Amino acid sequence: MMLLSFTGFMAYFGKILIALVILLFMITVHEFGHFIAGKLLKFKINEFAVGMGPKIFSKKAKDGQVFSLRAIPLGGFCAFEGEDEAGNSSPEAFNNQKPWKRIVVLSAGAIFNFVSAVLIAIFAFGFFGDTVLKIDKVFDDSINKATYGTDIGFCEEDIIYSIDGKTVFLLQDIPSYIANAENTMSVVVLRKNEQGKNQKVNLTVKKGEYHYEYVDDNGETQTGTAFGWGIQNIYDKYKFGFGQSIIRSVPYCCRAGTYILETLGGLITGKVSLNDVGGPITTIDITTQVIDTGWGNTFFLIILISVNLAVFNLLPLPALDGARIVFVLIEWIFRKPVNRRIEAMVHTVGLIVLFALVIILDVARYI
Repeated sequence: MMLLSFTGFMAYFGKILIALVILLFMITVHEFGHFIAGKLLKFKINEFAVGMGPKIFSKKAKDGQVFSLRAIPLGGFCAFEGEDEAGNSSPEAFNNQKPWKRIVVLSAGAIFNFVSAVLIAIFAFGFFGDTVLKIDKVFDDSINKATYGTDIGFCEEDIIYSIDGKTVFLLQDIPSYIANAENTMSVVVLRKNEQGKNQKVNLTVKKGEYHYEYVDDNGETQTGTAFGWGIQNIYDKYKFGFGQSIIRSVPYCCRAGTYILETLGGLITGKVSLNDVGGPITTIDITTQVIDTGWGNTFFLIILISVNLAVFNLLPLPALDGARIVFVLIEWIFRKPVNRRIEAMVHTVGLIVLFALVIILDVARYI
């Protein structure tokens, strides 16, 4: 019994390590974006660090730049000369560079996160497949029952590809696409032809009231009345070809980005609960759970977190890249910077508030 408990603990500990490595990798990608852009545009970089806290390894280059590995694997940074200083006369200092160069450097972290998400998406679509909605059956009193199993209606194992011209990238969108459509709509499905290959088929689908009865995943029978297509569906994985994966990757990541913005907006309006969001501890916990379901789902979680880092860092909130870009734009427009000490104070207070917020979110979630 003790051996089994120890084995279970080690397995869980291993998943936590994997989750930490994933999070650290994505943060490093972000900081590497700043680093590469800074190098190309001749900014002086004092230190590039992986992790936070005390150094456990560091190496100093000939130009004085330090590469370091730090003890706490929950962050990282790229420290530019004179980034939060006033009066630094070095022409290589961050604040002495042209505004457009600073905006490029500040944006590069988010750009690298987004590009990495696109590349991972191409790999994930082709090797693991995306989760799709398949038609399992049409209920007997469904308005679409008369055409079920024909060339002009739903067939078993049809994959929902688009609704009224809107490609389905996230399964969460399907209910709203149906609800916002007219009672008659155009639906494109992927259907296997005689050669066993999926091809697009255009259907005209209606929605109306229907009665449903099905057995859920817990073995319980669910019954009721609803308004919609009148179908029972199942979820499956669908592997896209290499060309399809490339075409799908960018709009998929863009839709993930807008979904994140919608979630943040929902927090403000109250449509999204604080229990549905969290800080780094929540991210690590969710990642360990997803790892249990397989590497395919893990890669899609990595895509979502990468896009989240890109979107969140560009928000105009103090201490984030988005707010720093706003200060540079103000300087560019008015040809005079905001007092550097005031700007530094704004970012410092913002960073403290941000850290406090993610801690509160993590604590509140588990309480």
